[in-house]
Amino acid sequence: MIRGVLAVLLALSLAPQEQNLGNSYLGKAPPELAAAKEQWLNSEPLTLAGLKGKVVWVEFGFLKCPPCRKMKPTLIRWHKELADKGLVVIDVSDGSLDKFDDLKKEVEEKGEKFPVLWDKDAKICLAYGIQAYPQAYLVGVDGTVIWEGLPKPGNDAVEKLIAAELAKVKK
Repeated sequence: MIRGVLAVLLALSLAPQEQNLGNSYLGKAPPELAAAKEQWLNSEPLTLAGLKGKVVWVEFGFLKCPPCRKMKPTLIRWHKELADKGLVVIDVSDGSLDKFDDLKKEVEEKGEKFPVLWDKDAKICLAYGIQAYPQAYLVGVDGTVIWEGLPKPGNDAVEKLIAAELAKVKK
């Protein structure tokens, strides 16, 4: 728990929002989201390889993370407005900080419809080198990362990048 609190405090103290506190994958394919079926909420297991041709927003966080909570309305809006255009929002919850039952309850209560992955033992977080929350990666249609950093609601540059990448999605 202390690790998570320190990560949040560190993230809050840093600027700009594009500051990256994980491994950099710009221009490269990021690690896979390998997890058992029972770790996924609102979705069958997804892989980034299987999502090639779509635009994927992968965001790492945990339930008691204040900046993560501030991003939730944006994730909900993006899913609602852009899923049918080719955007896949995936929320990865650090399983070393969140219990599965608590996460499941939160997702159900908030009515989140996008895929949520409970990262049991934080293996995926470790693979990505996540050091602060939230941390996000925007994966383009070719399967490589086109943006990474600490997301904030209302980031016009990221929204323009998403829109430009969605224009490449084959219908």
